[in-house]
Amino acid sequence: MAAQLPVRVKSGSAPDVAALSQPGFVKDMVKTGKVKALPKEALANVTKYYSQDWQDYASVDGKIVSIPMDANAKSFIWYSPKKFKEKGYEVPKTWDEMLALTKKIAQDNKSNSDVKPWSVGLEGGASSGWPGTDWLEDAVLRFTDEDTYNQWVNHEIPFNDPKIEKAFEKVGEILKNPDYVNGGFGDVKSIASTAWQDAGNPLVEGKSYLMHMALFYQSNFESNNPDIKVAPDGDAWAFAMPGQSADKKEMLGGGDFAIAFADRPEVQQFMAYISSPTFANARAKAMSGWITANTGLDKKNLKPIDQLAYTSLTDKSTTFRFDGSDLMVAEVGTGSFFKQMIAYFAQNKSEKEVLDAIEQSWPTDKK
Repeated sequence: MAAQLPVRVKSGSAPDVAALSQPGFVKDMVKTGKVKALPKEALANVTKYYSQDWQDYASVDGKIVSIPMDANAKSFIWYSPKKFKEKGYEVPKTWDEMLALTKKIAQDNKSNSDVKPWSVGLEGGASSGWPGTDWLEDAVLRFTDEDTYNQWVNHEIPFNDPKIEKAFEKVGEILKNPDYVNGGFGDVKSIASTAWQDAGNPLVEGKSYLMHMALFYQSNFESNNPDIKVAPDGDAWAFAMPGQSADKKEMLGGGDFAIAFADRPEVQQFMAYISSPTFANARAKAMSGWITANTGLDKKNLKPIDQLAYTSLTDKSTTFRFDGSDLMVAEVGTGSFFKQMIAYFAQNKSEKEVLDAIEQSWPTDKK
């Protein structure tokens, strides 16, 4: 999409509608002057059924120009309720409790080097590294504050700001510890070469107990083994990644934003439709693993696991922030950030070395 769409727009062969996963990409397309204004009905739907945060992410220069067509919630930890029950483990409510659980699992399996608390995978072809960016973004959101997160994403503070480095070190306490990773796959270095699609397999194979991944990973469990039960008492389930306090909830997420390059009547009608609760509910009934931030959705139409994500995305008490790498300039967000998270493991780079390299890669004309 990132390579093909700009070429098509420039050549005059743009699609009627495109759904983009990066708000920054939406902004770039708006700058071409080819994106059409939302029809009145679509604009009214976005204003009525989406929170101010989502309206802001759908906007360019304060004007709503796109439709938050679908969404995902990323700040989740997958685990096996069956295995937790067998071992007497409890779902942690704070980061410290999660770290204590990690230590206990490691101690309980000290005699079996194949079993580790965490299984992690960053390999994904051209997108290799993105699960690692989620880890860091989640830590920044939990160990700094919302304003710092915004400043970091917008490069109003350096990528390697000391506060970001301290948050990154919290990630390193887990992911760089050979006693804690990489269940079912190997050593710390194997994190860089393990496919993210396979990272959950050890959970149901008894070789790991925890995995950080968005709730859309449910489809991987279902496709790998149709006998796997995704349920609160089943083989796999998830809990929201905890922060410093049990009373505070933070959620990282993403989504696709629809823009139109044509304003023919049928295109305008289509844009109005995909912004409506009618579309949201119909799609929720038609497929699993799909959610939206549209508050007109009846969550009864979602699978129980998807209801977890929807509740997080629409709960007013949750501090929600959009995936940082999707908001950053492309050269960094889907470029050096991805690559350096791979180098963090493959080359055993330190947190400081990774952050310094990314900061140096930020385009000088966009600093």
